[in-house]
Amino acid sequence: MKRILSFLLVVLLLSAAPVYACTGVYVGKEVSAEATTLIGRSEDQGSGVCNKMFFVQPASSQSGREMVDTGMYQHGFSVPLPDKTYKYTYLQDSCFSTGGPYYACCTNECGLAVVGTVTTKVSTEYRWLDPLQYEGHGLREAILPALIACQASSAEDAVHVYAGLLDKYGSEEYNTLLFSDKNEAWIFENYGGHTYAAMRLPEDKVAVFGNHIMIGWVDLDETDGYYFAPGLKACLEKLREPVMDEQGRYHLAMSIDPGKREEYCNLRDWRGHQLLAPSTAGEYSQDTFYPLLFDPDKPVSVIDVMKLFGDRLEGTEFDKRLPENAGKRAIGVTRQGCVHIIQTFDELPDCTCQLQWLAMGNAEHSIFVPAFSGITDTYDKYKIDDTESRRLNDSFYYQCKRVNALAESDREFLSQGVKDYNVKQERAMLERILEEIPTIQKKYKWFDFIGNNYVTNLGKEMAAEQYENSQKVYEYLSYIQIQNMNDYTDNGEKVHFKMPKEN
Repeated sequence: MKRILSFLLVVLLLSAAPVYACTGVYVGKEVSAEATTLIGRSEDQGSGVCNKMFFVQPASSQSGREMVDTGMYQHGFSVPLPDKTYKYTYLQDSCFSTGGPYYACCTNECGLAVVGTVTTKVSTEYRWLDPLQYEGHGLREAILPALIACQASSAEDAVHVYAGLLDKYGSEEYNTLLFSDKNEAWIFENYGGHTYAAMRLPEDKVAVFGNHIMIGWVDLDETDGYYFAPGLKACLEKLREPVMDEQGRYHLAMSIDPGKREEYCNLRDWRGHQLLAPSTAGEYSQDTFYPLLFDPDKPVSVIDVMKLFGDRLEGTEFDKRLPENAGKRAIGVTRQGCVHIIQTFDELPDCTCQLQWLAMGNAEHSIFVPAFSGITDTYDKYKIDDTESRRLNDSFYYQCKRVNALAESDREFLSQGVKDYNVKQERAMLERILEEIPTIQKKYKWFDFIGNNYVTNLGKEMAAEQYENSQKVYEYLSYIQIQNMNDYTDNGEKVHFKMPKEN
């Protein structure tokens, strides 16, 4: 009886709790301006402060190791690791966090990129059919990306690794992950304790999605490009009103999370369509189910995706600058802990083919900085594990957040100049990266360690340059903010921030 009551309490809490976290993006290489696959995600937090760090975990052949979920309510839940694990890059919350490590966005030495997770939900009916694991007894986002990246050798292998983990341990959460390598990209949706579906993503489509499941029509007997949990079909057959077509296919999203979609998520789906495919997006409708995959109007650059992650519905009737839209959910929220976009370069060796563009803090006003997956170390300012104010000047995360705080304190006068400066820097970095590709290829043809050293130094150099630039932006932004503080009415005598030209 206690077990049933506990489950009912969890269901009620889940039903009442708002969905907070994250937006996912995919761009196929055939519709990419740089001919590169892109997968990305904003890591949205419950508050504006969540110190993120960036590290490299070396490969290991030591037996007897475990990955532990250090969340305060996880009771030391851990998963044994294989004797051999791959080198991988990862983001991590401060060690002072009680929620656990949250190893977001990983790239490994085999050419795999893992982006996760985007939090989702299912109907109350489906929760009964496939209950989540009890707290401290299943997998969570806090360790998933790193747990997969340390042992999977490709995007499809990541699907099988994650599926095997869910079959064995089950999940405490509903979530979606993206995997990519030089050959393909996959989306993996988890629907409960042990049911899930994964789908290979087409190279000529794009996707932008909020916090809900998105996979549509599927044939559960199809094995080419799909992977389904053994118990998924049984759960779907027990639903009172599953959505099926004449061919016997299920619409997974409409069956597992039926009814009208919440504006909180649906508005972001529409905005993704509007930004990348304005000719077909139409006006926003709360009654529309916006599909996962669609055709962009023109090739999508990684710079376009950076802008998308900072978008706040500007120029629409839902523009967040208007007081009446304060409660609308945009893609670019002020509580972004970090935003990561992974760009796959097919012409590079597997060990360094993934390029992470990382924005610490809010994409709206933070600079995206690149680092190849072949790096063996990260810039020192990425490693500051301290939340005390005396260390703000040492941390890449807090340096970016300081710029965010000022620029967003007066968007009318301080915002656009920061955006313009960041885009200029990002375009210059992208141009340099593209110019560096032939040199990187040559370095790796000699020896892998020479190539790794080269991309490590390149990543540190570019991070150091942008950290210094961010300090300059903050200092001049502070000056303009102080200058604009006056008692004049109608913003009299105020000036717009713009970075001065350097000699």
